[in-house]
Amino acid sequence: MSGLKLDTIFAKLAAIAVFATACGMALPAAAQHKANADDMEVPTNDMKVVETGQAWFARRCSFCHGSGGHGAKGPCLSCGVFKYTGNTNSSIYITIATGVPKNLGGTMGAFGTTMNQDEILSVITYLRWEEKRRIDAGEIPDPYKNKNEDAMVFPTQK
Repeated sequence: MSGLKLDTIFAKLAAIAVFATACGMALPAAAQHKANADDMEVPTNDMKVVETGQAWFARRCSFCHGSGGHGAKGPCLSCGVFKYTGNTNSSIYITIATGVPKNLGGTMGAFGTTMNQDEILSVITYLRWEEKRRIDAGEIPDPYKNKNEDAMVFPTQK
């Protein structure tokens, strides 16, 4: 292929990426995380987003949920099972944005007024990246294994 033809292809792909981003659509990429086909996708392969999420997590979440989301006075958030919501990125987003009130057994305040959408999504991306790292290292059992490759959307509480 000539350089001109490749330049045209790359220009068209860039235009599609800009349009999709402006419309809020996630572009497919390897190593992304979705709990199921209807879930929103988070870019666990984008280390810039993961690092941003890690910084936000350290600043806003680690006091209760421990370093790396491994759990402290609040539940583990990198274990593949979420105590108060379904195990979807969408449900986790809602929990971070709206909190978990005492009448539902939680004490987490809403962060949706102090963190914007991208900041919350980066935290979710970091948690999913850390979850995968822990599964790969054998630190936690794989919650997707033997579940027909689907996430445990509504985990049981103990």
